[in-house]
Amino acid sequence: MVSVQPAEKRRLLSETPFFAAFPPAQRDALAAHLSERNCDDGGTIFLRGDDSTSLMIVVAGRVALRLTSPQGREILLAILEPGEIFGEMSLLDGRGRSADAVAFGDCRLLILERRDMVPVLRDSPEACIRLLELLSARLRRTSDQLEGVALLALPSRLARLLLALSETHGTRSGAGQMLLPLSLSQRDLGQLIGASREKVNLQLGRWVADGLLTREDGALGIRDRDALADIADMGAP
Repeated sequence: MVSVQPAEKRRLLSETPFFAAFPPAQRDALAAHLSERNCDDGGTIFLRGDDSTSLMIVVAGRVALRLTSPQGREILLAILEPGEIFGEMSLLDGRGRSADAVAFGDCRLLILERRDMVPVLRDSPEACIRLLELLSARLRRTSDQLEGVALLALPSRLARLLLALSETHGTRSGAGQMLLPLSLSQRDLGQLIGASREKVNLQLGRWVADGLLTREDGALGIRDRDALADIADMGAP
Protein backbone atom coordinates (compact mmCIF):
# COMPACT_ATOMS: atom_id res chain seq x y z
CA MET A 1 0.00 0.00 0.00
CA VAL A 2 1.09 3.58 -0.69
CA SER A 3 2.02 5.55 2.43
CA VAL A 4 -0.53 8.01 3.74
CA GLN A 5 0.65 11.52 2.90
CA PRO A 6 0.56 14.37 5.49
CA ALA A 7 -2.39 16.11 3.81
CA GLU A 8 -4.30 12.82 3.77
CA LYS A 9 -3.59 12.27 7.46
CA ARG A 10 -5.04 15.69 8.25
CA ARG A 11 -8.11 14.91 6.17
CA LEU A 12 -8.61 11.51 7.80
CA LEU A 13 -8.43 13.04 11.28
CA SER A 14 -11.00 15.65 10.28
CA GLU A 15 -13.35 12.84 9.16
CA THR A 16 -12.84 10.71 12.28
CA PRO A 17 -15.79 11.40 14.61
CA PHE A 18 -13.65 11.52 17.74
CA PHE A 19 -11.25 14.13 16.32
CA ALA A 20 -13.71 16.05 14.12
CA ALA A 21 -14.62 18.53 16.85
CA PHE A 22 -11.00 19.36 17.66
CA PRO A 23 -9.81 22.78 16.44
CA PRO A 24 -8.11 22.47 13.01
CA ALA A 25 -4.75 23.62 14.36
CA GLN A 26 -4.91 20.96 17.07
CA ARG A 27 -5.81 18.24 14.55
CA ASP A 28 -2.98 19.30 12.25
CA ALA A 29 -0.50 19.10 15.11
CA LEU A 30 -1.68 15.60 16.00
CA ALA A 31 -1.64 14.51 12.35
CA ALA A 32 2.05 15.35 12.19
CA HIS A 33 2.72 12.70 14.84
CA LEU A 34 0.71 9.90 13.24
CA SER A 35 2.47 6.74 12.10
CA GLU A 36 0.78 4.06 10.02
CA ARG A 37 0.50 0.31 9.95
CA ASN A 38 -0.98 -2.14 7.47
CA CYS A 39 -2.24 -5.56 8.55
CA ASP A 40 -3.36 -8.52 6.45
CA ASP A 41 -6.69 -10.25 7.01
CA GLY A 42 -6.55 -12.27 10.23
CA GLY A 43 -3.30 -10.66 11.35
CA THR A 44 -2.77 -9.86 15.02
CA ILE A 45 -2.58 -6.14 15.75
CA PHE A 46 -1.97 -6.69 19.46
CA LEU A 47 -2.75 -9.23 22.17
CA ARG A 48 -4.25 -8.76 25.61
CA GLY A 49 -1.51 -7.80 28.06
CA ASP A 50 0.85 -6.41 25.42
CA ASP A 51 2.76 -3.35 26.52
CA SER A 52 1.66 -0.32 24.52
CA THR A 53 0.56 3.27 25.04
CA SER A 54 -0.88 4.10 21.63
CA LEU A 55 -4.32 4.89 20.30
CA MET A 56 -5.20 3.51 16.86
CA ILE A 57 -7.55 4.76 14.15
CA VAL A 58 -9.12 2.42 11.62
CA VAL A 59 -8.59 3.97 8.18
CA ALA A 60 -9.52 1.04 5.94
CA GLY A 61 -10.85 -2.45 6.61
CA ARG A 62 -12.20 -3.47 10.00
CA VAL A 63 -10.80 -4.57 13.35
CA ALA A 64 -12.19 -7.24 15.66
CA LEU A 65 -11.72 -6.85 19.41
CA ARG A 66 -11.96 -10.11 21.30
CA LEU A 67 -11.05 -12.00 24.45
CA THR A 68 -9.58 -15.50 24.36
CA SER A 69 -9.63 -17.89 27.32
CA PRO A 70 -6.67 -20.17 28.19
CA GLN A 71 -8.78 -23.00 26.72
CA GLY A 72 -9.02 -21.17 23.39
CA ARG A 73 -12.64 -20.03 23.68
CA GLU A 74 -13.24 -16.65 22.06
CA ILE A 75 -15.67 -13.85 22.86
CA LEU A 76 -16.03 -11.18 20.22
CA LEU A 77 -16.42 -7.77 21.86
CA ALA A 78 -16.83 -5.50 18.85
CA ILE A 79 -16.18 -5.01 15.15
CA LEU A 80 -14.73 -1.56 14.48
CA GLU A 81 -15.31 0.25 11.21
CA PRO A 82 -13.24 2.92 9.41
CA GLY A 83 -13.26 6.13 11.43
CA GLU A 84 -13.42 4.37 14.79
CA ILE A 85 -10.59 4.42 17.31
CA PHE A 86 -9.36 1.83 19.78
CA GLY A 87 -6.57 1.38 22.30
CA GLU A 88 -7.65 4.46 24.25
CA MET A 89 -7.43 2.69 27.62
CA SER A 90 -3.71 1.97 27.24
CA LEU A 91 -3.17 5.50 25.96
CA LEU A 92 -4.75 6.89 29.13
CA ASP A 93 -3.25 4.64 31.81
CA GLY A 94 -0.08 3.36 30.11
CA ARG A 95 -0.94 -0.24 31.04
CA GLY A 96 -1.18 -3.38 28.91
CA ARG A 97 -3.87 -3.99 26.32
CA SER A 98 -7.22 -5.14 27.71
CA ALA A 99 -8.21 -7.34 24.74
CA ASP A 100 -6.89 -8.85 21.51
CA ALA A 101 -7.20 -6.86 18.29
CA VAL A 102 -7.25 -8.72 14.96
CA ALA A 103 -7.56 -7.47 11.38
CA PHE A 104 -10.99 -8.30 9.99
CA GLY A 105 -10.05 -8.14 6.33
CA ASP A 106 -6.97 -6.27 5.11
CA CYS A 107 -6.77 -3.07 7.13
CA ARG A 108 -4.82 0.14 7.48
CA LEU A 109 -4.32 1.90 10.79
CA LEU A 110 -3.01 5.25 11.94
CA ILE A 111 -1.26 5.29 15.32
CA LEU A 112 -1.01 8.10 17.86
CA GLU A 113 1.30 7.70 20.84
CA ARG A 114 0.47 8.65 24.41
CA ARG A 115 3.34 11.17 24.58
CA ASP A 116 1.73 13.12 21.71
CA MET A 117 -1.89 12.89 22.86
CA VAL A 118 -1.59 13.56 26.60
CA PRO A 119 -0.45 17.21 26.20
CA VAL A 120 -3.57 17.84 24.09
CA LEU A 121 -5.78 16.31 26.79
CA ARG A 122 -4.09 18.47 29.45
CA ASP A 123 -4.71 21.65 27.47
CA SER A 124 -8.17 20.87 26.06
CA PRO A 125 -11.22 20.19 28.27
CA GLU A 126 -13.20 19.51 25.07
CA ALA A 127 -10.80 16.71 24.08
CA CYS A 128 -11.11 15.18 27.57
CA ILE A 129 -14.91 15.32 27.40
CA ARG A 130 -14.96 13.63 23.99
CA LEU A 131 -12.71 10.85 25.26
CA LEU A 132 -14.93 10.37 28.32
CA GLU A 133 -17.98 10.18 26.02
CA LEU A 134 -16.23 7.51 23.96
CA LEU A 135 -15.33 5.47 27.04
CA SER A 136 -18.87 5.82 28.42
CA ALA A 137 -20.41 4.63 25.14
CA ARG A 138 -18.16 1.59 25.09
CA LEU A 139 -18.89 0.80 28.73
CA ARG A 140 -22.63 0.97 28.00
CA ARG A 141 -22.21 -1.33 25.02
CA THR A 142 -20.22 -3.82 27.09
CA SER A 143 -22.82 -3.67 29.89
CA ASP A 144 -25.60 -4.36 27.38
CA GLN A 145 -23.63 -7.27 25.96
CA LEU A 146 -23.03 -8.78 29.41
CA GLU A 147 -26.69 -8.29 30.33
CA GLY A 148 -27.75 -10.16 27.24
CA VAL A 149 -25.41 -13.09 27.81
CA ALA A 150 -26.31 -13.36 31.50
CA LEU A 151 -30.03 -12.60 31.57
CA LEU A 152 -31.68 -12.92 28.15
CA ALA A 153 -32.69 -15.89 26.04
CA LEU A 154 -30.79 -16.43 22.80
CA PRO A 155 -33.60 -15.12 20.52
CA SER A 156 -33.67 -11.82 22.40
CA ARG A 157 -29.87 -11.50 22.31
CA LEU A 158 -29.77 -12.24 18.60
CA ALA A 159 -32.65 -9.87 17.83
CA ARG A 160 -30.89 -7.07 19.71
CA LEU A 161 -27.70 -7.71 17.76
CA LEU A 162 -29.42 -7.72 14.36
CA LEU A 163 -31.22 -4.47 15.16
CA ALA A 164 -27.97 -2.86 16.32
CA LEU A 165 -26.16 -4.04 13.17
CA SER A 166 -28.97 -2.62 11.05
CA GLU A 167 -28.21 0.81 12.53
CA THR A 168 -24.48 0.66 11.80
CA HIS A 169 -24.20 -1.62 8.75
CA GLY A 170 -27.67 -1.78 7.18
CA THR A 171 -28.68 -0.50 3.76
CA ARG A 172 -32.24 0.09 2.58
CA SER A 173 -33.38 -2.17 -0.27
CA GLY A 174 -35.78 -1.22 -3.04
CA ALA A 175 -38.47 -3.23 -1.26
CA GLY A 176 -38.03 -1.10 1.85
CA GLN A 177 -36.43 -3.71 4.07
CA MET A 178 -33.08 -3.27 5.82
CA LEU A 179 -30.30 -5.44 4.41
CA LEU A 180 -27.37 -6.63 6.51
CA PRO A 181 -24.28 -7.68 4.52
CA LEU A 182 -23.20 -11.14 5.60
CA SER A 183 -19.57 -10.17 6.14
CA LEU A 184 -20.06 -11.37 9.71
CA SER A 185 -20.30 -15.15 9.77
CA GLN A 186 -22.77 -17.00 11.96
CA ARG A 187 -19.80 -17.92 14.15
CA ASP A 188 -19.00 -14.20 14.54
CA LEU A 189 -22.62 -13.44 15.42
CA GLY A 190 -22.55 -16.22 17.98
CA GLN A 191 -19.39 -14.89 19.58
CA LEU A 192 -20.97 -11.47 19.97
CA ILE A 193 -23.91 -12.90 21.94
CA GLY A 194 -22.32 -15.91 23.63
CA ALA A 195 -23.94 -18.63 21.52
CA SER A 196 -22.78 -21.40 19.20
CA ARG A 197 -22.85 -21.09 15.41
CA GLU A 198 -25.33 -23.95 15.25
CA LYS A 199 -27.83 -22.22 17.56
CA VAL A 200 -27.52 -18.95 15.65
CA ASN A 201 -28.11 -20.77 12.36
CA LEU A 202 -31.18 -22.53 13.76
CA GLN A 203 -32.73 -19.30 15.08
CA LEU A 204 -32.08 -17.39 11.87
CA GLY A 205 -33.71 -20.24 9.95
CA ARG A 206 -36.79 -20.05 12.16
CA TRP A 207 -37.14 -16.30 11.62
CA VAL A 208 -36.77 -16.72 7.86
CA ALA A 209 -39.49 -19.37 7.92
CA ASP A 210 -41.72 -17.10 10.03
CA GLY A 211 -41.24 -14.17 7.66
CA LEU A 212 -39.28 -11.91 10.03
CA LEU A 213 -36.12 -12.17 7.93
CA THR A 214 -35.22 -12.91 4.33
CA ARG A 215 -32.07 -14.29 2.78
CA GLU A 216 -30.91 -12.52 -0.36
CA ASP A 217 -27.70 -12.69 -2.36
CA GLY A 218 -24.93 -11.85 0.10
CA ALA A 219 -27.28 -10.27 2.63
CA LEU A 220 -29.76 -10.93 5.41
CA GLY A 221 -32.89 -8.80 5.21
CA ILE A 222 -34.99 -7.59 8.14
CA ARG A 223 -38.53 -7.94 6.85
CA ASP A 224 -40.52 -7.36 10.06
CA ARG A 225 -38.57 -4.96 12.24
CA ASP A 226 -41.42 -4.48 14.72
CA ALA A 227 -41.64 -8.20 15.44
CA LEU A 228 -37.89 -8.40 15.87
CA ALA A 229 -37.99 -5.39 18.21
CA ASP A 230 -40.70 -7.08 20.31
CA ILE A 231 -38.47 -10.13 20.71
CA ALA A 232 -35.51 -7.92 21.62
CA ASP A 233 -37.47 -5.91 24.20
CA MET A 234 -39.40 -8.73 25.82
CA GLY A 235 -36.80 -11.47 25.71
CA ALA A 236 -39.43 -13.78 24.23
CA PRO A 237 -38.20 -17.03 22.67
